[in-house]
Amino acid sequence: MTSESVRLAAIENAKFFEKEESSSGHALFKGFQLLAEHCLTVEPLLEKIRLEAPKYDLDAVTPGNGYRSFLIVFDYYFQHCLKLCRTVKAQRNGIFFHLRRWSYIDDLISWNKIFVSLFTFLEHLETLSAWSNLEGTYSLFPSGQHSSQELLEKTKTVEQYPFYGRHAAFQFYPSVAIILTNLLTLMAGYSDYYFSSSSHLWRVTKSLFMGTKYSLDADHRGRRIVNTSQFATVDFCTSFWRLSDSDMMKKVPESICPPLQVNKLILIPPEPLVVTLSNGETVNIQPPSAHGPTSSVQVRLMSAKYRVGMPSRRSSNTSGAKASDSLMIHCHGGGFVSNSSQFHETYLRYWAVSLDMPILSIDYSLAPEFPFPRQLQEILYAYAWALNNLELLGTTGKKIVFAGDSAGGNLMLSVTLWASSLNLPLPKGLFLAYTPLLVRFAPSPSRLLCLTDPLLPFGFMMRCLNAYAGQDLDATVGSESSANKPEEKQHQTIEDSEQLDHLKTHNPSDELDLFYVPTSPLLSPFLASDDAVRKLPIISFLTIELDPCLDDSVEFAKRHRRLGGEVSLNILPGLSHGFLNFTLLSKEAKEGSRTCVKLIKDIFAAE
Repeated sequence: MTSESVRLAAIENAKFFEKEESSSGHALFKGFQLLAEHCLTVEPLLEKIRLEAPKYDLDAVTPGNGYRSFLIVFDYYFQHCLKLCRTVKAQRNGIFFHLRRWSYIDDLISWNKIFVSLFTFLEHLETLSAWSNLEGTYSLFPSGQHSSQELLEKTKTVEQYPFYGRHAAFQFYPSVAIILTNLLTLMAGYSDYYFSSSSHLWRVTKSLFMGTKYSLDADHRGRRIVNTSQFATVDFCTSFWRLSDSDMMKKVPESICPPLQVNKLILIPPEPLVVTLSNGETVNIQPPSAHGPTSSVQVRLMSAKYRVGMPSRRSSNTSGAKASDSLMIHCHGGGFVSNSSQFHETYLRYWAVSLDMPILSIDYSLAPEFPFPRQLQEILYAYAWALNNLELLGTTGKKIVFAGDSAGGNLMLSVTLWASSLNLPLPKGLFLAYTPLLVRFAPSPSRLLCLTDPLLPFGFMMRCLNAYAGQDLDATVGSESSANKPEEKQHQTIEDSEQLDHLKTHNPSDELDLFYVPTSPLLSPFLASDDAVRKLPIISFLTIELDPCLDDSVEFAKRHRRLGGEVSLNILPGLSHGFLNFTLLSKEAKEGSRTCVKLIKDIFAAE
């Protein structure tokens, strides 16, 4: 879809309404005229980005990076604008057109506002490309000479409201867009509950009423989402996403998803573990202790078949299938601050059946109560326990693969780096889905997408990353001293939900000043040394065209391959970050889950 098609269609409509004297006719004329001007203005810059984008791909057969992502967003933008132009042309002479005039005018206003922000993004991309060309690296992440603040301060502020209002999620598949739009409406309504000091009953009533209002007034919803993401604390994020752990939601997988013969929670007691290596040497693993007392680690064992040795509700004389040679160890996503293995059963049950092997999913502790490195300690501890208890898990452990989505992918890669440094046996490979590998807002093209992303608004993303990084990092493994931490700034305190509708939004560069994230390869695997990366096993990255973390996967895949590692990168269209949790509601998300299964099978089958 080209801008020229939209420009010509907009000009044709503008000419039709040019001579109308009514206020609505004048608004339509101005709106279409402005849209045509936008299309003419943007084409030279789009063409420049089109020429630059291929330089940043992993290879010729794997096109994908943040530059291409914005070209795709513009393609969707032009598709929607052309549809509007053609709809107005088809209906403008009808007797009922006047009833919808103002709705079309609102559409035009919204699309023109979105264009202004998208054009600003292109200016950012032009700056990033210039930085990269000067360095001669064609890296999606410029060197330390340039910062996110420097990038965002070069041009005017990006207005985020339109991306969360009338045309929220326009850049995704329709089935995914519906899910994301409903989530935004629920989040906006929940903000009225969360920030109210009234009684519980009144808060619930107001939240339901406002939720209905936000579904009817999308522009109000957009303002509420952006302001909430900028001014709310991480507690709002954790509180909202933990709604998924309600008793009603917990029953969904069991009612709808494939049945499992084994789906059991196991508590690993906090006692020192000794792992004996193949050469007879031993490695001692202590119970997790960072940021709190030692405690049990909870894991969930899932299997479509009952296998000999597995814990089961069956009687002790029940025979089972033989032990599998394969085991998948999984960590769930959730921004490091929410979710559990149970919430991710919607796709894990399908995986357990399709892979025909045991899955061990780890319920690690969540930030901000338990920041880095508590999660890594618990996952490493669970892995060491699994190596010592393979029979209980129904596997010989000949082939073990680590898998994780989003935050879970970060944790799985970090634990692999840590296990390597301890000389523990490494997994056969890793499957990492839409994974943030650099735990900070770095100036890369795809990271700019979080200023438009319905599931990862900029403010929420930054708060989750900061919550995971924690405040007191002196005792963490491989991190720099917190003595270097800059003076902390604070957001304005929110005392009532209506206050959110009257606050002035931050410039994103101001938002970045609120956060400090230390440098550690176990916090950000992207920062691992070349020697550490060379020791990594097979890595299969799965990401999506419009994921804010896309560039993380592309750049790490380039580096892993350059250092001699075996790596694959698969980039799916039309889906959003977190799509695996939408498999029950979206045909395309379910197909994406099937792709994950195929890629995991490929790792196990690799020589």
